[in-house]
Order: sequence, then structure tokens, then C-alpha cells
Amino acid sequence: MPTQKSVLLIDDNVLTLELTSTHLRALGFTVGAANSGKDGLDFLKNNKVDIVILDLIMPGMDGYEVLKHIRSDKNTSATPVIVLTGRYSQSDKIKSLDKGADDYIIKPFDNNELASRINAVLRRYEPKAQKALKKILITGGAGFIGSHLARKLLSLKHEVFIIDDFSTGREENIKDLMANTNFHLIRGSITDDVLLNKSIENCDLIYHLAATVGVKNVVENPLETLIYDTIGTELVLKYASARGIKVLITSTSEVYGKSEKLPFSEEDDIILGPPSVNRWSYACSKLLDEFLAVAYRKERNLSYVLVRLFNVVGPGQVGKYGMVIPRFFKNAFNNTPITIYGTGNQVRCFTYVDDIVDILIKLPTIEAANCQLINLGSTNEITIKDLALQIKKITNSNSPIVYEPYESYYGDSFQDIKKRVPDLSKLKSILGKLPSIDMDTILVKTLDYYKKHPEEIENI
Repeated sequence: MPTQKSVLLIDDNVLTLELTSTHLRALGFTVGAANSGKDGLDFLKNNKVDIVILDLIMPGMDGYEVLKHIRSDKNTSATPVIVLTGRYSQSDKIKSLDKGADDYIIKPFDNNELASRINAVLRRYEPKAQKALKKILITGGAGFIGSHLARKLLSLKHEVFIIDDFSTGREENIKDLMANTNFHLIRGSITDDVLLNKSIENCDLIYHLAATVGVKNVVENPLETLIYDTIGTELVLKYASARGIKVLITSTSEVYGKSEKLPFSEEDDIILGPPSVNRWSYACSKLLDEFLAVAYRKERNLSYVLVRLFNVVGPGQVGKYGMVIPRFFKNAFNNTPITIYGTGNQVRCFTYVDDIVDILIKLPTIEAANCQLINLGSTNEITIKDLALQIKKITNSNSPIVYEPYESYYGDSFQDIKKRVPDLSKLKSILGKLPSIDMDTILVKTLDYYKKHPEEIENI
């Protein structure tokens, strides 16, 4: 026989307390009641409840202040809260959700509706281990990594929803998915509050991949980078935490900035360049995303996995945002100059997208990864100069390799990272293994893809 769920009603209207309490008890709930915010908080100090029903408009301590106390107390921070109000306004609703409410109901309300809303919120708080992942949302799902992830999840029989505004995502990336009845495309931006809220509503897991793409794009659009990456992430985390949905958030190796302490470890100090250098706007915005995830965990009980990606490559990646491998392949196929910006001695570690996708799918299911920050990449170290030489060799290209200063492509005051190598010990301890596709295989796989899809060369 299922355990009775306990409810605490906090309302200064005694008649509402009596009638609602009686009705909920008749439906099988155990009910505690308090007719002031102070009494409600005192009740919670001595009693554990499954959910709180809280009136917003009360004399003395109003519902917003009570909600703040509930969310800031470690003993009650994870308790679901439904707020009630007789004074409806959109601003009140937004304020309530921002402060951690799970639902919002207007008085007068039907008691049967209240009971249904209580059960709906409680279902969202059920431990996800008891519920097979079925409905998965990918923000930025028409992008390079997002589309590969969607394809793999569909092959595993999940129902996949993607939201994308196609600012950098491509129709071509998801064309083959459109006929799948388990695939759903939502056209729009993650900064659209209403659309995002609706998209998240029925999901079991969120992959938050939507972000500005490419160093070139970041340098040219710093304002868009900062606004989109931070505001969009805050909205995703707000609605996910309110519904008890785990989020896998992709950050970037860019956050290590100008550090020369190698390999880069998750606990290392961060060294970024000045705000006058646009390149660091992306690193700054993604670092703020990481702080947001940690803060939402502390104050709103968000469940998350946070990964810093290192140079992911593979089919479907385009070069127009500064991605080096597709750009080099295009030049090599066309026998045009392969241009290296800087000395070519910059060191990067490239990881094949299939390896990344497999790990992204596994991490949310591993308890040791929950609420962890994890480097996700490979140890495939190569200089950009050697990368150009290898691509020229395997394509039998006559392209000359030429060198130009950073400023000719990225503009004045550009600052680069000399060497970017991840410490993967944490990933290995959690996963038990590391990405396995080596650099030679990555280049052969990429070459084979372009041979089979020559039209993609012109899209780079």
C-alpha cells in the first residue's frame, strides 16, 4: 500500500485552511496547517513534509519571504512548494518561479485541481532512478554535437525533442531525423522564456548544448555571446530545477584561459584575459554558466553534470566559425592555400564526436558523476602545423601551407592559448575508460565522410 503523502498548508485565511485540509485528507493526504508564515516555518523545523502549499499574500511575513526561508534552509531546500494567490499578475508568477516555486495557482481554485497539481509536482520529484529516461530535450540540437547526440538517442529508442533557433545549427544536420516519429523539432531560442518553459515541462533529462559556436564567431559577436550563453542557461536551469529534471551542461576548455599549468585540471585556478579582448567573452560566459549550475544546486537542489569539452570534431562540423579541421580539409580538396594563423606550434587535443556522444549518454546515469565538473576530451596532442601536414598528405593535396598573423583573421588584440591539454583522471575514475579514437583514425574517418558527401565541402 503506497505511503500517504504529507502536505503543509500555510494560509492566513482560516476558512480556506479548514476546507482545503478536509478535502485533501479525504483524498488520502496527511495535512498540517499553519495560519502564518512564522507558524509554517516553525512547523517545518519539527516536521518533514512532502510538499508545501503556500499563500503569497499574508500579513507580516508574506509568502515570498517564507519561500526564501524554505529554499535557504538545507533541511527544506529540496521540498516542493506550490504558491497560491488571489491577486494574479504575470510579474508575481515570474517572481514566484524565480524564487523557487514549483507551481502557481490562482484563488479561488477547485480542490480536485489542487490535488492533481500536488500529485504532478510530487511526480517530478520522484527519484529518476525509478523512472526510465524516455523524453529527452537537447538545446542546440541542430548543431554539430547536438545532432549526433539526437541521432544516437533515437537509436536507443528515446523520444527526443530539440530546440534550436538555427543561428548556427543547420537543417542538413537533422534532415535524416525528421521522419522519425520519436523526433520533435521546436524552432526557437532558449532565451524565449515561454517557449523554453513549455519545452522543458514534460522532459526526463535535458542536454544543454545551445551556445555561441567558434572563436571567430565569439570575437565578432561578443555581446550576443554574453547575452545568449548566460541568460539562456539561467532560464534552462531555473525551469529544470523547478521540475526536478537533471541537466547535462556543456562548458568548454576555453575557461582555462591563459593558464600554463598543464594538463588542465578541473580544480585549477582560472586565468582569463582582459575584457578588452573579445576572445574571452565566451570563456567568461561559460564560466558563469558553471557558477549558475553550482548555485542552483545549492539553493534549488538542481541535479546536474557539467562537462568541459575539448576540441570535438567529426562529420557535420563546419569551418566558417573558425573550426580548423573542416577548414583545412576544404583547402586541401580544392588545392588552395592551407592557412595557419600564428606560428602553427599551438597544441590541441582533438576528440571524435562519436566518443563524445557515447560518454554524454552515459554520464547522467552514473551516480558518481552527479553534480560534478568533468573534463571531456582526449590525449590526442598535435600541433596545428602537423595537423595541416597530415591533412595535406592523406588528401594528396598540392595546397601550399601559409602562415598569417592572428590579426588578419581574428582582428586586433587577439590572444591565443598556446597549449590545451586536459587532465582526464577524473573522467577515467568515473567512467572507467577514456575516448579511444586516435588522431590518425579521426582524420581517416573525416576524409571518408567527405568522399561520400562531397557536397559538404562547399558548406564548410
